[in-house]
Amino acid sequence: MPGYTVRRMERPELDFALSLADAEGWNPGRADAGPFWAADPRGFFIGLLDGVPVAVISAVRYPGDGTGPAFGFVGLYIVRPELRGQGLGLRLWNAALAACHAPTIGLDAVPAQQDAYRRDGFQLVSRNVRYAGEAGGTPPDEARPLSETPFAEVLAYDRRCFPTRREAFLRAWLDAPGHVALGLTRAGALAGYGVARLCRQGTKIGPLFADDDATARTLFRALCAAVRPGAVYLDAPQSNPAAVRLAEDHGMRPVFETGRMYRGPEPAYDLGRVFGVTSFELG
Repeated sequence: MPGYTVRRMERPELDFALSLADAEGWNPGRADAGPFWAADPRGFFIGLLDGVPVAVISAVRYPGDGTGPAFGFVGLYIVRPELRGQGLGLRLWNAALAACHAPTIGLDAVPAQQDAYRRDGFQLVSRNVRYAGEAGGTPPDEARPLSETPFAEVLAYDRRCFPTRREAFLRAWLDAPGHVALGLTRAGALAGYGVARLCRQGTKIGPLFADDDATARTLFRALCAAVRPGAVYLDAPQSNPAAVRLAEDHGMRPVFETGRMYRGPEPAYDLGRVFGVTSFELG
């Protein structure tokens, strides 16, 4: 289309991208922009029609650093509704994917779009379901502020549960305004941690990583008790049956679903420790 250009975002434009996500009903976190940008400032792209922003996408690259190869993740792929079907999104998609140099790139796709991503070389490996419930309850004593655990230990634990190391993102995620980060230690070692973040509507819990079901449940209850009353959401991987049971046992109901897809080799990490994914936008 004449007058259409694609380029990398500047930081204020990420706020625009998140406003589009909010309009789509994706319910982003109120402080998502800071940690997202910290993950990879060169990983966000915008399409402009005659200078006006009309389309956005993220293609964040987590660099390999000896704990695993580089890993890319695509999200925030949105074109203004009135301009869809004119090729604007495809040009943006192609530019973002071409710039994301990683042996494996992941994304979370709604069921209706999975065939389109298959045509671009992505393969479905698992399902994630968003569950909705209510915050509140009595906090268990065992969970403690994650700030009491050395960051290096948190980072090492996170790496077991995610395809690669993500230090810059994690530092920002744990300290973002409106985020509550709790951990649980057993036998002198971190046995799990979770983060609750204030969203446009309610609170999302993610990540929720734990050695076992009992630890995950303790952290989940502690996070629900630590946030303001209202809706709470957990994006539970269906590949971990214990995560599904946790959500169901706490009276949560499924409200949304995505499929985790990868282009390239499926990354190695401990899915058995993943009770709640961090976000559908950055993995």
